[in-house]
Amino acid sequence: MKTAHKDFEALLKAKGISKKAFSSYSGIPYYTVAGWKKSGQVPTYAMKLLEHMPSAKEQVSAGELLEAGMPKAILWNNDPKKKVPTDIFIVATLERAYNDFIVEKLAAYFGSERILSALLKYKDRVSDRLIEKVTAYLQAYKSVA
Repeated sequence: MKTAHKDFEALLKAKGISKKAFSSYSGIPYYTVAGWKKSGQVPTYAMKLLEHMPSAKEQVSAGELLEAGMPKAILWNNDPKKKVPTDIFIVATLERAYNDFIVEKLAAYFGSERILSALLKYKDRVSDRLIEKVTAYLQAYKSVA
């Protein structure tokens, strides 16, 4: 099964990742990644790799997360175009709406390590219980993914 190339390009753009960076991360030769544009399709495994590749962005907007599949109900009060530091966005989102689905979406977009580092960076602003729950979920998430 294959995915439309435009969906691949949209996710690359949303995550701030170049084809070259994806190639390096995935181990797929760059000429193969670039060749998908001509065929108009991307292998499903490549889309899965991209979904699990951490975002390289230092700032993010709610609109970018909405495009990546975050529910509008979680981000309804955020300006979709306003850029905020990624770590603050992660912590604020988890404080507002912690559940496994949200952690999974954040992990798919930013990567587990980025979520944990954000929580530890702002550990004086979040509860120990939240850090423990997110850490436990991410460890289980990584073992499944």
